[in-house]
Amino acid sequence: MLLKPIYKCSICGKYIEEPVHCGKKAILLLDSKRRLMLSKLVSGLLRHYPWEIGISLDREGWISIDDLVNGIKTKWKNKHLYQWVTREHIIALAELDPKGRFEVSGDRIRARYGHSVLVRIEYEINYPPKLYHGTSISKLNSILKQGLKPMNRLYVHTTISKSDALLNARRHGTPVVLEINVECLRRNNIPVYKAGKTVYLVPYVPPECIARVY
Repeated sequence: MLLKPIYKCSICGKYIEEPVHCGKKAILLLDSKRRLMLSKLVSGLLRHYPWEIGISLDREGWISIDDLVNGIKTKWKNKHLYQWVTREHIIALAELDPKGRFEVSGDRIRARYGHSVLVRIEYEINYPPKLYHGTSISKLNSILKQGLKPMNRLYVHTTISKSDALLNARRHGTPVVLEINVECLRRNNIPVYKAGKTVYLVPYVPPECIARVY
């Protein structure tokens, strides 16, 4: 997915995606290429392999922003590509993430969802009208028999956006989008957690709760 550049307003200091703010030309902070590159790296470190830069997440997934920056610049295997990274880049990246992948609190940052490492994040239970999940056609028969399982993650990832589900599905081969019957989950006492702007987490989706295949 193509990400917009990130700018900083020279007047109010706000992080934005437009080159003009408060009537003035804004300062370019991250171009599209660097934003995407840093987003993928930070996602991986905060979700799957923090030890690769010598850091440990706490029980709720938090890590010091300064420790994250220092680890990227000194211990990451491709550290020479990231010597430009500062804490401001990390904060701007988190604030403007289109899916709300990251959360900043004071001097700490964490991924809101997507972990394969064990963390315990408190989520709000929320049952939206519809949910979708993107996958590949090669997995469809198994899913229709066994349901959707977290596999190597802590939860099944779903979304209220059908287009987002399709984008995710295209990463895995011939795309298939599943529509999930949210009321079926509720009847089965399966919680649905809101984790990001459009992302919802489910421990398991039984086959009978898959309402439609696109």
